[in-house]
Amino acid sequence: MPRRTAEMHAMIEAPATVGPRHWRGRLGRRHAQRWAGDLIERVRAGAVPAPEGSALAVVAGHRDERGLPLPRRIAAVELLNVLRPTVAVDRYVVFAALALHDHPHWRDRLPGDDAATEQFVQEVRRYYPFFPVAAARVRRSFRWRGYAFPQGRRVLLDLYGTNHHPDVWPEPERFRPERFAGWRDDPFGLVPQGGGDRYTGHRCAGEWITIELMKRAVTNLTGAMTYRVPPQDLALDLGTMPALPPSRLVLDGVRPAEGVRPLR
Repeated sequence: MPRRTAEMHAMIEAPATVGPRHWRGRLGRRHAQRWAGDLIERVRAGAVPAPEGSALAVVAGHRDERGLPLPRRIAAVELLNVLRPTVAVDRYVVFAALALHDHPHWRDRLPGDDAATEQFVQEVRRYYPFFPVAAARVRRSFRWRGYAFPQGRRVLLDLYGTNHHPDVWPEPERFRPERFAGWRDDPFGLVPQGGGDRYTGHRCAGEWITIELMKRAVTNLTGAMTYRVPPQDLALDLGTMPALPPSRLVLDGVRPAEGVRPLR
């Protein structure tokens, strides 16, 4: 598990880097795809059991319109497309723990309050720089608000800027989860994982899973465990991608809360 996690992290960090970190990500993808392909073939051969309904079972058992299984390479990529983004959510968990540390009064407000937990998670996604931009290429030439977008041009959607635009978010540099009380989902206003519709636009299909994983993590951090945050450098450098505190976030003295079992 540590090896596969390291490979996933290398893949997550590689797109925004050059040099050794970029090549480490490419090498991690190659190793991970080989491992995933071997695993799928072993499942298909009956040598390894896959729990019913799991991503592994679904990908290994999928058939196309001709009744054929997915080719090994495509099946491996599809399995990694589930695993890699799930690992990437650990950055949002770090940001949630950082928000609880920087705004400790929320620790007492969240336990047992599902609505407040959802608002807190949404504000973490809006406020912190998970990834600054999403890139794409123009399929067909068009003009928009006086700007020409020729076919093939690479374009960037400013995720961080959109989530901090004062015309959309009053006091955008303040961490205010209560701004999401009664909020109606806006696919073009809150875009930490891409904008638009997830079926037709450049939006992450796993956004809703991300939110649920973050809510579980916040529930654990505020009610199922106790810990201390020792002195460390928690400043965020917006010049690094993905941005994280230099120390990540080190917790000390972690223990289950008395009489409470952590959620999994």
